Amino acid sequence: MAHRIARRSPLYVAAPALLALVIAACGGDDDPSTAEPPAGDDESDAEASGPMTQEEICAAGAEEGGFVHWHNHNPENIEPIYDAFNEVYPDIEPRQQEMTPDDAAQRVLTEHLAGQGVPADIMAGQADVFAALVSEGMQDTELDWTEYGVPEDVVHSANMIRIHRIALGLGYNTDALSPEDLPNTWEELIDEKWRGDVIVDPRGRPFDQMSLLWGNDDAIDFIERLQDVVAPLVIEGGTAGLVAVAGGEADITTGGRSAEILEQQADGVPLEMKYLDIVPTIDNYNLVLTDAENINAARCYAIWFSTAGGQELYNELEFKTNDTIPTAAPDGAQVVTVETDEEAEAVSEIGREMGRIWTGQ
Repeated sequence: MAHRIARRSPLYVAAPALLALVIAACGGDDDPSTAEPPAGDDESDAEASGPMTQEEICAAGAEEGGFVHWHNHNPENIEPIYDAFNEVYPDIEPRQQEMTPDDAAQRVLTEHLAGQGVPADIMAGQADVFAALVSEGMQDTELDWTEYGVPEDVVHSANMIRIHRIALGLGYNTDALSPEDLPNTWEELIDEKWRGDVIVDPRGRPFDQMSLLWGNDDAIDFIERLQDVVAPLVIEGGTAGLVAVAGGEADITTGGRSAEILEQQADGVPLEMKYLDIVPTIDNYNLVLTDAENINAARCYAIWFSTAGGQELYNELEFKTNDTIPTAAPDGAQVVTVETDEEAEAVSEIGREMGRIWTGQ
């Protein structure tokens, strides 16, 4: 079935207790049998009983009826995942809306700060995009996801759950080259034998991200030496670079991305990835919002996705993986990813500078 977002009815807050009850409570009745229990007893009982079980969470989610999911996945691919979820939890309806993480985060933050609640229950996107939401304490931190079987290495420090990690490396044509022909480190790429046969992206990727490890000065020095020695071809877009390599326009693209390579391989294109000593990555997370109207339904989906088959189906349909370190990466490889607003801004700025070196603008 199709899962679509439904317009929500406005929420109204009922008036508090009747004045007569307040007066009665203050009337001095000393009968202990009618006295109110001490404040905090219910909370103490809840703490004593421990966190909700997965069954209790999903039962509460069924009472809520569904959840609103904002994401940037292929809508045709997410439908089979929802269908698989509904085979287990038929009373929890996913209601999706495709939206860029940037737009989703901005809208949620705007409505939250305006006191209008939050319009979504669970969102998919990058950690740096969600940084403003995290700084406002808008992510659900009540649950320890690992207690429900979610692998510890995919749980972000802000309690988001990673749903994929796209890894970057050298993309090459397997009909023309073998792994042994290729460099083992990024520094080894600066070699006269690759002159005119390497593709780079004018946006600076993935070297902009490596600047977080190298520092800006060393990163720019690398780009200038690569330009002088290798004279790379400039093609914008990771997929466009891979297509050019598959067509014999160049031997290597520095914009190899694991997801695109897997997708091209599925179509029979002779492309492969070689990971070097630094592996830049692009991570995507599920973030459950703490003020979500259907928080338990969203939690139920997030747990199921990461522990009961949703992840595997997603990987297959979206050509994604979620390995913390790619299985083909060399021993000791350093993984780098953008985590904060500040890092994203710094990476964007140095990327533009790298692009000017390559394009001469």
